[in-house]
Parts: sequence; C-alpha cells; structure tokens
Amino acid sequence: MQKKIHAQAAVELLSYAAFFLLAFVATAVVFLQLQGQELARAENAYAQEIAYQFADYIQVAFVAGPGFRQNVTMPERLLDKPYEIAVSHGAAPGTNETGFVYVNWEGPVRNSTFSAPTITSNYNATTYGSLITVNGDFYVINPGTSDGSVVQIENIGGAIRFSRPS
Repeated sequence: MQKKIHAQAAVELLSYAAFFLLAFVATAVVFLQLQGQELARAENAYAQEIAYQFADYIQVAFVAGPGFRQNVTMPERLLDKPYEIAVSHGAAPGTNETGFVYVNWEGPVRNSTFSAPTITSNYNATTYGSLITVNGDFYVINPGTSDGSVVQIENIGGAIRFSRPS
C-alpha cells in the first residue's frame, strides 16, 4: 500500500512539473514573439527618423541657396545594424516634383526600406571609398564604414552635392 502512495505522489509531481514547464515555454514563446515585433517597430521608427533628418538636410541646403555648406554626422548604425542612405539622382529637377531619400537595412526577417520625401534637385557627389558610392541612379552613403560617418552637403549653383569633408 505504501508503494502505491509513493508512486501516485511521484506521478502527480511529474504531472505538475510538466504542466508548469509547458506553461513556462508557452509564456516564453509569446514574450519572444512580442519582443521581435517591438524590435522591428523600433528599427522602422529609427530608420524613419534618419530618413526624414537627411531629407531635411537636403531641403535646408536647397533653400539656403548657392554657397551653403554643412557637415552632417550620421549615426553609424541603425540599432546595431549597418544601413545605407540612397538619394536618387536620375529624376529631372523641378519645383513641383518630389524626390526621395531611402534608408535601407537588413531587418529581422528581410531587407527593409524606409523612404522620406525631399525636393528634387540636381544631385552630384564626390565618391569616396565606401562612404559615398554610385549605384545606378542612386548616390549611396554608408555611414557605418571605416571611411567615417560625416558627409558634407553643399549647394553649388543650385545643385546639391554630397562629399566627404575636406
């Protein structure tokens, strides 16, 4: 009789332990899923901030007029991930058109992009190592490279130019 009670107690203890382990695993899965969603939201919000900030720098250079020059320090990483800023130079300049600044990074699931509107202007750039490159119709700025994270934006005769500060 005594052995039956011990066996029943052991089975009950194992049942309780299995139930609580299952509840813990389910809670951990839900928590990790929510954390992943929050990380994706935070990355997108930070990319939005970077894109709008860079678009504002371009707008200021355009509105300030020829001769304006400004050094801009960009964050080196987007929440500990490398990213790039792409500005299209293929569009024809015009006062009623909208250009875009793109921030591209590798998101938690796939490559992600956020764009911010800016003025369409004549753009040009002085390429420098991996900091400023040309990729098709885009000038690409990689702030997290060994070439630095400071970009000079200037207005030369109404054209916006990106270069490395001298």
